[in-house]
Amino acid sequence: MNKESLYKNIRAQGGRVTKIRRELVRILTNLGCLISQADILIYLKEKNMFPNRSTVYRELRFLSENGIVIKNTIAGVNYYETPHDHHHHLVCLGCNSINKVEMPSHLGYQEKRIAKENKFYIRNHSLEFYGYCFSCQPRFITI
Repeated sequence: MNKESLYKNIRAQGGRVTKIRRELVRILTNLGCLISQADILIYLKEKNMFPNRSTVYRELRFLSENGIVIKNTIAGVNYYETPHDHHHHLVCLGCNSINKVEMPSHLGYQEKRIAKENKFYIRNHSLEFYGYCFSCQPRFITI
């Protein structure tokens, strides 16, 4: 999704496109996949913006609760991303690295089936695979 579409969605949810929201959208669209709250604060500081930490958290909550950005909690850390493409993540239990992984559309079919069978409206889902990256495997896996 591009920035203008996200601004339109903010307005559609009754929100205003404030300076901080504009910058959060810019950060999330430019950096792509899974940006932590801590990293967002660092990027804001680099732009000479110093909003109160609670303001940033409140704005991220507004954006995620209204479906403008996607919030994922992985290993107890909140990450945010824009809904630009559907993907999942590989999470290394050794070094905590997170990598994006594409999956075939079969999962989309399963989501529709599950929703229909359970009469459940699915707004979003997340799927993470936990294990060890190539670099960490020698330290944690013995064969």
